[in-house]
Amino acid sequence: MTEYVFILGKNWLLSIAELLVHLEDLGLEVRIADHSRNAVVVKVDQVLDNGQLVDIQSALGGCFKTGRVITRYDKEIAEKAFPVRGKIGKDARRILQSCPWVSEVWGKPKNKKIKFGVSTYPMVDDAPRLDLKRFTLGMDEWIKQKLTELEAKKAVYYAYDEPDKRDEKRPNTALWPATIARHKLLSPPNAEILAIFTEDTLYIGRTVVVYDSQLQQYRDESRPYVSAEISTSPKLCRTLLNLAGARTGDVVLDPFCGTGTILMEAAMLDMKCIGIDNNAEAVRGARSNLKWLSIELDQVIDYTIIRGDSRHASDLVNAAVDAVAFEPDLGPIYSDTPDRSEAECNIKSLTDLYNSVLQSVAQLLNHGGRIGMTVPVINSSEGQVTVDLSAMIDQTGLEVREMLPEEQVSGSATTHRRMAIRPGRRTLPERKRGQIVQRLLLMLERL
Repeated sequence: MTEYVFILGKNWLLSIAELLVHLEDLGLEVRIADHSRNAVVVKVDQVLDNGQLVDIQSALGGCFKTGRVITRYDKEIAEKAFPVRGKIGKDARRILQSCPWVSEVWGKPKNKKIKFGVSTYPMVDDAPRLDLKRFTLGMDEWIKQKLTELEAKKAVYYAYDEPDKRDEKRPNTALWPATIARHKLLSPPNAEILAIFTEDTLYIGRTVVVYDSQLQQYRDESRPYVSAEISTSPKLCRTLLNLAGARTGDVVLDPFCGTGTILMEAAMLDMKCIGIDNNAEAVRGARSNLKWLSIELDQVIDYTIIRGDSRHASDLVNAAVDAVAFEPDLGPIYSDTPDRSEAECNIKSLTDLYNSVLQSVAQLLNHGGRIGMTVPVINSSEGQVTVDLSAMIDQTGLEVREMLPEEQVSGSATTHRRMAIRPGRRTLPERKRGQIVQRLLLMLERL
């Protein structure tokens, strides 16, 4: 089996679950070899070429870099070579400094002008025994030295050059996708080198493809109709499409399409799109957005947007669908934290709505087809309140499909409490701190 590394988004567990689902849907036998909260190393039963890896990364919402594993070291070597405190281990430094794997990355660099950069990802967001910045700069310098010894005409590296956008206090030791694109580090002979720390191991990898954040931002901000109140993030839309098992050429239904963000992401992946919404303005916005995207892509997009009640989806749509992906009505927008009775009342009403919609949608879904959806979690004054899944799928002919199956995750055992993966999850959270209404993601499958 061949090892590949994927850099995870902020919701690391959801990123892993989505990745495993997507790879399995591609017919690949896959299991986790190792992981941290920032990266996952997976073993795949096939050797994937660059084109396949580009397609995989393009489909994912949770991961933002994909690469091949080149070699590995005992993590203790790096900790001795670059300790936060105490004596530097000279033998450990010599081991890292030799960089014997450089030839595997660059082949024969003689007379070549090479730009590169090392991006380091710790096991968790801190690394109390390892000086991450000194390690990253040290690796940059040693790779440059090795390339010079191999007679490269010029070797220039780019180090972390921007503050961490998510937490300014956290050390930033990785290049952002925009930086990689700006310096063309993925155009041979240039390269980004990944240094991934897990509980016991330092993995060295080479990036093959990164998430196109600039294109996503342009698509999200430049479309003609934007509604922050009802729009779902494009990355979450990709995740929902993967949980739904949507593939190129499939017919995808979004019964709560709003302004069409999920459908736009589906269209980007060459899927046929059907959307339903009972809000006239949202329907007009979705049509405008899909028309705009068709012009931007310079290709015909197969889409239908219907105004109507999604509880009657089977009457509104005259076609079978391969996958369903949606974020439903999540209930009222609270200005203040509700008490438990109010939250329970709203959740009961939403559960009835979802059940009616799923009963109708299931009639359109092909046998074995899947649904990727969210449900709300309300943080009331007396604890969290969420949907009863059994009541939600009652009489729908659907079942909840578990994520993170035991056979795929058992190879990545860890003693670190912040990295534990509990297999067989029915739902996974997607939340932001301080929100009264948060989300759970789940997969449903038609029996």
